[in-house]
Amino acid sequence: MNLRFLPNLISLINLFIGCITVLLLIENMIELKYIFILSIICLILDFLDGFLARILNAKSELGLHLDSLADMVSFGLVPGVLIYNMLLEAPSSSVGSISSSLIPFTGFIVTLCSAYRLAKFNTTKINSRYFRGLPTPANTLLIFSFSIISSEKSLISVFILDYKFLIIITLFLCYLLISNVKLLSFKFINFNFNDNIERYLLILISLPMLLILKIYSIPIIILIYILTSIFVFKFKY
Repeated sequence: MNLRFLPNLISLINLFIGCITVLLLIENMIELKYIFILSIICLILDFLDGFLARILNAKSELGLHLDSLADMVSFGLVPGVLIYNMLLEAPSSSVGSISSSLIPFTGFIVTLCSAYRLAKFNTTKINSRYFRGLPTPANTLLIFSFSIISSEKSLISVFILDYKFLIIITLFLCYLLISNVKLLSFKFINFNFNDNIERYLLILISLPMLLILKIYSIPIIILIYILTSIFVFKFKY
């Protein structure tokens, strides 16, 4: 049976779930932690479509662009809506009513930079060892973690829901998305430990942190991922 259609089908399912995620965020139908599960599913599907394309020898120009179009919604529009929603909640009366009503739209700069990053990825020679710039799925997980933490009404949430912090972190993430900083790719060419030692170490560090700190671990894990990548490509390669 010819299964070469599977990667594209998975990309379309990713796109469909991404659309549902956007709708749920806009309508505020259910708790964020449940919507977050949909983004995790999109992340798994995003890994699977590329993995199956390699296994089934089904790589194609169509599949490449379909994957990016799905990612544009699941990992481009979704984080933009998340930041928009957080900025709507963040007190910003000190900047005036007109500016206050415009500030939430700052969130969609992330969507624009995600689109640019995905387009650049499609037109650049792919290196299996690293990405250039922060991958859009990692960016989405980070923003989702901020959004969930901010909804828990703790001291940390007060800090996150400061519009100045949100604008600064938005602009910083936009820079990371479109930058040429080399960050480790998790596309395993083989599973040899010596060839993938940094990837395995990151996974070993991340799993216990996720179990203990749960959603609070994601910003720490992303930071460790960025710093490890910078160190590896500065001193190892």
